[in-house]
Amino acid sequence: MDPAVPEEIGRRRARRRQRRRSMPQEAAPSPQAAQPLPIARQSAGLLIYALFFLFILVAPLPMGANRDWAWAPMAVAVGAIALCCAAGVAGQSGLVISDEERTPLLCLAACFLLFVAVVLLQMSPLAPYTASAWYYAKAAELLGQAHEAVPSLAVDASRDALLKCLACAGIFLVARALFHDRQWARLLLMTFVLSGALEVSYAIYAEATTRSCYVGNYLKKEGTFLVWQDHCLMSGTFVGSNSFGCFVGMALVAVIALLFDGRPSPRLALRPAEDEFDHEGGGLAEWLSGGKLVWLAFALYLLGGALFSASRAGVAATVAGVGAIGYLLARGSSRRRVGRVAIIGVVVGVIILGVAGGAFFKKMSGLFNLANLNRVVIWDRSLAMVAESPWLGWGLGTYSDVYAIHQPASIPQPNDKAHSTPLEFAVELGGPGAVAAIASALLPWGVGLMGALRRRRRRYLAAAAFAVPGVAMLHSTVDFSLQIPAIAFAVSALLGMGWAQTFATSEPELPQASFAPEP
Repeated sequence: MDPAVPEEIGRRRARRRQRRRSMPQEAAPSPQAAQPLPIARQSAGLLIYALFFLFILVAPLPMGANRDWAWAPMAVAVGAIALCCAAGVAGQSGLVISDEERTPLLCLAACFLLFVAVVLLQMSPLAPYTASAWYYAKAAELLGQAHEAVPSLAVDASRDALLKCLACAGIFLVARALFHDRQWARLLLMTFVLSGALEVSYAIYAEATTRSCYVGNYLKKEGTFLVWQDHCLMSGTFVGSNSFGCFVGMALVAVIALLFDGRPSPRLALRPAEDEFDHEGGGLAEWLSGGKLVWLAFALYLLGGALFSASRAGVAATVAGVGAIGYLLARGSSRRRVGRVAIIGVVVGVIILGVAGGAFFKKMSGLFNLANLNRVVIWDRSLAMVAESPWLGWGLGTYSDVYAIHQPASIPQPNDKAHSTPLEFAVELGGPGAVAAIASALLPWGVGLMGALRRRRRRYLAAAAFAVPGVAMLHSTVDFSLQIPAIAFAVSALLGMGWAQTFATSEPELPQASFAPEP
């Protein structure tokens, strides 16, 4: 026998014994993992994420959460989730404030606290007399008694509006804590897209059953309803078609971000990055295979819903949002690649416009009708209201009461919105309070833009956090979509996600194929 054979057998046996000794140690769970407390904490963290996603999914369903019975329980749920996050149950990484984040976060906190201070002062008898003092005196003269004069014409309405704003702030802070990880942030976008698809599905059902004139058992129009003679614009679970169009437009921009999220199809991933879109005979077809084809189907579905809403401002804001996210995602791409995708988008848009654009074109033909001119009159009266109480305003949430006092004789219908959120803030809060409130929204929006511009890879999340809320913000300059709680909640969540992604430092920037490949 070869003398080297026993030595080789002995070495093999020694290696086997060493593997046997090491395998139980590697396979056995760590002492910390075996303890029930970490497992319970991990399960609780997953539950927090699930509850937040469920909140985003169902918030629009109860009439856009625009009734007290809808938004008040949601505000309580947001408070409970925020307390769990503050206790470290989920989103522990979001509790750490980096040096880069500290200054903008302090500025944001200062703006929001100034806004809250103005609202509290409006409800306090310690505030100086404003234009509302005369009305309190007149009420005391007519009724024999009245509340002590405060700047707010309706303290209960101011309190309710402040609670909605606090809920939005809570959602922003929760999203900032939960969505540092890009996978969870991607799930947030997917949940929002699914919420938009549910809205369109209900809108189609309502169109087939009640010709869109009912939301549940709520009749959206005045007077009686004749089933086969009356027709209302598609609005889903929202009362107004404009808010519905804005919400669906936001979801459309979100699905475009997911469509160009940088995840290649399995077949395309096998090719070099430089061959994407440039391979003759099917590179684009392969890029659109798999999950991207699903997102394309969602985009077409949502685009049809946006056009059926016939919201002119909603469509314009959506187009601006699509342009913004297209620019942010295409930075650095070749003109050839951008041109191909743009051509596909135009062709698909023309097809959908031909199918679902009848209601939109009909509404566009009435752009200068009396109802739209009335909006200009409302804006003019709103500016007069600002001039009467420029510093402390008339009270947050009291626009309907102020308008009833200043209502022009040419518009007999009641109205509770200025059809311009910045202008309504100026009426209700005065100059300083309106600036603080608007800055509280624009600052995280600008942070999202900063993240989208400076990120070299996986910038679709920050780009979506800028473009999707931008649809609602732009639309709210000529309407009141941001004053619908469901839309405001979604905007707050996406702004918080964009803030988290902008300052996230825990994940390395790894190369991957994308719509806009980076140098």
